[in-house]
Amino acid sequence: MSKLNEKKMIDDIRLLALDMIDNAGSGHPGIALSAAPMMYSLFANHMVYDPEKPDWPNRDRFVLSAGHASALMYATIYATTGDFTIDELKNFRHLNSTTPGHPELNINKRVEATTGSLGQGFATAVGMAIGERYLEAKYNAKKIDLFNYNIYCLCSDGDLMEGISYEAASLAGEYELNNLIVLYDANKMTLDGALDKDYNDRIANMYVSLGWEVLIVKNGEKLSEIDKAIEAATKSKLPTLIIVNTILGIGSEYENTNKIHGKLDKEDLKSLRENLTGNSPFTIDEDNLHALRKEVKIRNESSYSDWYNDYQAIIKEMDENDVEKLNDLINGEDILLNLDKVIDKEKLFLDKPMRDINFQIMNVISAFVDKFIGGSADLANSTKAYLKNGGDFSTDNYKGKNIEFGVRENAMGAILNGLALTNFRVFGSTFLAFADNMKPSIRNTAIMNLPVTYIFTHDSIRIGGDGVTHQPVEQLAMLRSIPNLDVYRPCDYKELIGAWQLILKNKRPSALIVAKNPTESYKFTSTEEIELGGYVISEVKNRLDVILIASGSEVTLAMKLKHELLKSFIEARVVSMPNVNAFFKQSKEYQNQVLPKGYKRMVIEFSNDPGLYRLVKNEDDIININKFGKSGTEEELLTEYELDIPSIIIKIKNNI
Repeated sequence: MSKLNEKKMIDDIRLLALDMIDNAGSGHPGIALSAAPMMYSLFANHMVYDPEKPDWPNRDRFVLSAGHASALMYATIYATTGDFTIDELKNFRHLNSTTPGHPELNINKRVEATTGSLGQGFATAVGMAIGERYLEAKYNAKKIDLFNYNIYCLCSDGDLMEGISYEAASLAGEYELNNLIVLYDANKMTLDGALDKDYNDRIANMYVSLGWEVLIVKNGEKLSEIDKAIEAATKSKLPTLIIVNTILGIGSEYENTNKIHGKLDKEDLKSLRENLTGNSPFTIDEDNLHALRKEVKIRNESSYSDWYNDYQAIIKEMDENDVEKLNDLINGEDILLNLDKVIDKEKLFLDKPMRDINFQIMNVISAFVDKFIGGSADLANSTKAYLKNGGDFSTDNYKGKNIEFGVRENAMGAILNGLALTNFRVFGSTFLAFADNMKPSIRNTAIMNLPVTYIFTHDSIRIGGDGVTHQPVEQLAMLRSIPNLDVYRPCDYKELIGAWQLILKNKRPSALIVAKNPTESYKFTSTEEIELGGYVISEVKNRLDVILIASGSEVTLAMKLKHELLKSFIEARVVSMPNVNAFFKQSKEYQNQVLPKGYKRMVIEFSNDPGLYRLVKNEDDIININKFGKSGTEEELLTEYELDIPSIIIKIKNNI
C-alpha cells in the first residue's frame, strides 16, 4: 500500500465537498476550501475515536459550530471512517438525506450536535466540556483516567460575533475548561463583505482577558502549523482558541471575496479540479483513501480496549449502586423513579409558593437521580431551582451539581444542551419574561429532542412592582408554539409532581412554568391526569352553565370565581389545563367529555396566547391580557387591567 499523501487527501476532500455542493445546487463552497486542512488535521491526526464504536463514551467530541461547513465535515468523515457512502454524499441537502445542509444530531453517529444558528455550537461545546469535567472528577481514580476526552469545535467569524459565544467563552474561562479546544477559521470575510483588518487582534486580546490561551496559526494551508497548535492546545491548562488565518475560497476565481461564500460556478469547479489534480467527481484516490483509513485505525487501535480495561478495573472497586449510576450515565438510561412513592407529601411546603414546593421536589429527584444537574441564570435565590446537597460546580469542585451560569440565559440553554448530549438530565431556571433571551437555545433543544427542563418562575403580571420588563405576557405563546417542547403550567403540588414525573419518564424537552405566588390545592387535582393536558377538577351539582378553563395560578382564581358565581345561581365546571398542546393530542371523545359541545366555555389565563382560541368560540370568551403591564402592586394591576374578581364576574355574566 502506498504512503499517505496528506496534501493530496486534503485537496480531494475539498473537491468531494465541492461536488456535493455543486450536485445540490447550493451550499457554502468558501469554507469548504479554506477550512479543509483544519478539519483533516482533527479527524486524521488528533481526535481520539474508534471508527467501529462511534458512541464510545471516552471519545473526543467534535462540534461544527460553523454549520455551513457541513459538506466539508461529511466529506472528511467519509474519508477518515467511511461512515457516509458516496450515495449519501450525492444526496447532500435533499429531502430525508443523512447529509442535510447543516449538521443534525442522530442523522449520523459522528454528528455530535445540531448546529447552524451561529454561536449555538460554540456554547454547546462548552456544555460538553463541563460534562466531561464532571465525569472526570466523579469517576477517575488515582491511577486510572476513565474520562479524559477533549471537545473540539470549529467556528467562524459569525460564531464569534454572536453574543452567545461571548457568554459561553466567559464561563469556560471562569471554569478553566482546558478540555475545550476551539479552532477559528479566521478568513476575514463574511457574507456581506470584508471584516475590519484588526478583528483578529481584538478577538485574541478578548479571549486572553476571558481566561483562554490563544494560539495563532499564520498560514491555514500549512498542516504542520495546525498540527503543532492543536498538540500544544491539548497540553494547556486553559481553554484554547486557535486562530487559523485562512483565505476564504482559496483557489477559486472568487477567493477572498464574499461571493464565494455561497457561489460555485461550473467553470470555477472545473478549474479547481484541474489545479488540485483531482479525479472525476465524487472520487478520491483509492490507494490514498485506504492509507488514510489505515492510519486512523492504527492511531486509535487500542483506545477503546484500553478504556474498557480501565472501566473494568474501576467498577471492581465500586459498590453495585455506584456501578449502576455510572452505567446509567454512560448509556443514557431512562429514569424509572416513581415520585409519588418517594415524596413525603406531609413535609411539602404546601403553604408556600409553588417555586418553594418545586425546590423540595427537585431535591428529592436529585437524591435518587445522580445525573440530575443544572443551575440558574443568577436567579437561584428567586427561582429556588437549587440542589441543596449537590455542591456548586467550580474549579475546586468539578463534581458540583449546581452550575452558576451568571446572567447568561442564552448560553445557559446551549450549555444545558451540551450537558444533555453527555447523557445528563439537566435543568436551567430564570424568570418567564427572560425566556425570550434563550429562545434560540430552547429551539435547538427541541430540534435535537434533548431532555432539558427549563424552569420559569415569576409567570404573570401579578409579580407587580418590577414592572413591564419583568412581567411576561407573550412568552407562554412563544413556548407553546415551539414544536416538540412540552410546556407544563401546573396549578398545585399534585400537578407539579405529575409534571416532573412526566419530565423524568418521557425524556423530552420541557418547560415548567412555576408560579411565584402561593396557590391553593384542591381535592380533585391529580398527579396522573396532568398527562391528559386538561381535565375536570370541579364539577357542577345541578346544571352546567359555564365551563371555566385555566392553567397555573389562574386555576385558584377560577375556583374563586366558581364560588362567587354560585351566589348568582350560576354553576361552573372548572377545568385545569396544565398542558394545552397535550390536551389536543387526546381523542376527540375525551376532549368532548371535558369540554362538551353546546356549553359556554371561558378561558382565564394572564397571557396573550392566541392558541387559547382553540378552546373557545370567540375572543369574548377569553379573559387574558393582551397588552404590556405596568409597575404596581398586584391589586393595582389586576384592577387596572380588569382582571380582579368583580370585573371578571361581570364579563362572565355578560357572556353567558
